[in-house]
Amino acid sequence: MPSEVLDQGNRDSRDFGKSSVKPRNVTLLVLVALFPALVAFIVLYRQSPSVPYQDDYGAILDFAANYEQLPSWKGKLLDIATEQSNEYKLGFEHSIVALELEFTHRLNFGFLTALGNLLLLPIAYLLWLTYQIHETDAARRLLDFLPVSFLFFSLTYWENLDWAMTGLQNTPVVLFSLLAIYLLTRPVQPLFACVAAMLAAFSSANGFLLGPVGLLILLPRRAFAAAVVWCCTFVPPVVAYLYHYHSSASLIHRFSYLTRPLFFLAFLGCAIPFRWPAAILGLVLLAIFFLAVQQRFDRVNPAAFYSVVWILATTALVAWVRGAVGFYTASRYSIYSILLLIFSYGFLARYLPGRFPMFKKRYFYSVSAVLVLAAFLVSTAVAYQRLAARRRMILAGIEFYRARPEENSPMIDPQVEQTVPQEKANEQAILTRVIQKRIYALPPKQEIQ
Repeated sequence: MPSEVLDQGNRDSRDFGKSSVKPRNVTLLVLVALFPALVAFIVLYRQSPSVPYQDDYGAILDFAANYEQLPSWKGKLLDIATEQSNEYKLGFEHSIVALELEFTHRLNFGFLTALGNLLLLPIAYLLWLTYQIHETDAARRLLDFLPVSFLFFSLTYWENLDWAMTGLQNTPVVLFSLLAIYLLTRPVQPLFACVAAMLAAFSSANGFLLGPVGLLILLPRRAFAAAVVWCCTFVPPVVAYLYHYHSSASLIHRFSYLTRPLFFLAFLGCAIPFRWPAAILGLVLLAIFFLAVQQRFDRVNPAAFYSVVWILATTALVAWVRGAVGFYTASRYSIYSILLLIFSYGFLARYLPGRFPMFKKRYFYSVSAVLVLAAFLVSTAVAYQRLAARRRMILAGIEFYRARPEENSPMIDPQVEQTVPQEKANEQAILTRVIQKRIYALPPKQEIQ
């Protein structure tokens, strides 16, 4: 019965597409689908500071200074894989920094920031591949994808962007994780999925959650050999994490067990930047996922289904470890909430027409399009303002440092100074060190105004 409901929804979707969209509109639909990406990258280009910011000093500048003085390739490779930043081992990010140093011997934060931003494009392409598997008509596929494009490029996760460190940690782990799950659900060699999974684990710690998710895909198929290879994939990043790992100050014991379910729901819905509305949205998204489980959506679109399983595991980990402190930086994690909204749209578009005979696909689509467009406009405007404010603060700090580099720190955020008192001195010392070593040079003042 569940699969019949979804099949009916698919037939309704195809019939709607045949009667409503003509082939001559394909070019226009392509342009409309690309429009939110164009707007997003214009915003990011205009507000990019192209200089280091907060965690960049430890994860990139300090790493680069240590890396350059290592005498052998063996030591450099070990440093790339095992150097720790806060509680993370950022093998992927460090490899990008190391490659830039090997080729140019200088760090260019404009390049590193742009690279992190551009990783959004392959994620968007993966969403296109994942949520268009039932359509054959190109115009219909594009029309269905428009809400996905406007949702994904709404920039609710602005804090990850225009920031080298987070752009090369939080964005790649999403890209490689979605890619690994997509490849596991396709009739291709599992080796490619294993490579993507290893890159995810070397990007950020939640990449390790792919391990059990992959087994949920492989074991029901009795792909036992592939499951063994899949498990072996995580051995190198596990070894890298265990090598001289030192535990940072943990937040896990500072929050009541009763509040963690609230934080879990709030993280699920953190596309809304207010805790209680976010928790309500998270509850709705969780209910939709359980409905998808009941309807065996894993058989209809396994890539989308198991991607959400990984997202739920990631959200549970963040809520458990970070709690309320994590929600204050929820814009870093709202990309997961956006992906859940996209999943909900993709599932309901096929479930509701088959479940309710009076339901019309065009009504659902029209309402979804209006809501998504409104969310895109509001979120983009907010992101523009927040990115602009952050850029002004970063550049003011750089100019403050440039005035008296022997004394002044580029860190002028009073909130960070209150939370981490030693950060001010650390950033001044690290920036001075890499400039003296000629690993990094501040851009001319006129280039960053």
